[in-house]
Amino acid sequence: MNVLRKIGRWAAGPIPVSVVLALLIGACLMLIAGVDPLSGYAAMFTGSFGSGAGFANTLARAIPIIGIGIAIAVAFRAGIINLGTEGQAGLGALAGGTVAIYTPGPAILVVPLAFIVAIAAGALWGLIAGVLQNLLGVPILLSTLLLNYPARYFSSWMIRFKLDEPTSDLVASEQVRPEIQLSMLVPRDSAFAEMLRSTFGPTSPVTAVLTSVNWSLVIVIIVVLGAIFVNRRTRYGFESGLSGQNPEFARYGGVKPGPLVLRTMAISGGLAGMFGMLLVIGAPNTRLIEGQFLQTNYAWTALLVTLLALYRPTGIVIAGVFFAAIMVGSDAMGRELGLSPQIASVIQALVIILLAFKVALPRFRKKQPETTATEAGR
Repeated sequence: MNVLRKIGRWAAGPIPVSVVLALLIGACLMLIAGVDPLSGYAAMFTGSFGSGAGFANTLARAIPIIGIGIAIAVAFRAGIINLGTEGQAGLGALAGGTVAIYTPGPAILVVPLAFIVAIAAGALWGLIAGVLQNLLGVPILLSTLLLNYPARYFSSWMIRFKLDEPTSDLVASEQVRPEIQLSMLVPRDSAFAEMLRSTFGPTSPVTAVLTSVNWSLVIVIIVVLGAIFVNRRTRYGFESGLSGQNPEFARYGGVKPGPLVLRTMAISGGLAGMFGMLLVIGAPNTRLIEGQFLQTNYAWTALLVTLLALYRPTGIVIAGVFFAAIMVGSDAMGRELGLSPQIASVIQALVIILLAFKVALPRFRKKQPETTATEAGR
């Protein structure tokens, strides 16, 4: 009985209500566009979860969203508004990808070096904002947002004018060597893959996921579990959570805000840089492509996911898969029904707007009687 009550309370909470309302508004928009909402959402669900290929594509889209979402959550949980993960991930991709593509040597040395360089590049870019706040009082929200632009244009300049491969139709670098790439969980031409096809079928979810999703899936699982452990079991997790809830109390408790800001921005930026690099070396992606992060919009989608999940790692996983499913499903809906895939962005934005309204409205109502009582006392 208690379990049912908890489920009922959660279902009546701001997150489920916001999601349902956003889907209802999305249905109204489909009606305006002349599309049956039931057919639209059926196509969306079938495209993202109804087939093995769709489910694998959803998981592949969710990996960078979840990973960068964890990077954002590390900062937000400490009360630090890091809006610069686009730049941090982009520079991590540039630095780590350059090492992976152009450094000679065996994969056992090149791949770890690429990870280290990508993490270092993202962490250093994040630290700039931390240093600016500690020394000059520049708000991290502002500095991280603005630092996205030099990172974006520097990466674009490097790929277009220094790393561009003339034989490619894209503005892109050379390809990553096959032995450097993070391969699929099960290589498609392997004997094990053939056994999966004969056992489960070539289009089953098991076969599709194992042969179409690369080892980034394992990395993001490790990062999520690591984030849960750090939050619950380490001194840093306690101090960052305390600082995010009540900075003054944390300061009186002995937490030094300056070093905490630097550590947090280094961790957040480093994680973003690593997941940016995974988009370069993780199969089937094989090269640095100009404007990749701008086109995919992973960083800003991850921000929405983090807000929806209230900075909790398990919530980020659920919200990340949900948003990835909307993106993949909207593409399928566009192919089948001719509806613009931008409906995915509309639904995502509506979820966050409605969530903010649902959370803020009770607080606003509480303040109204206090204001009335104060005016009456005068």
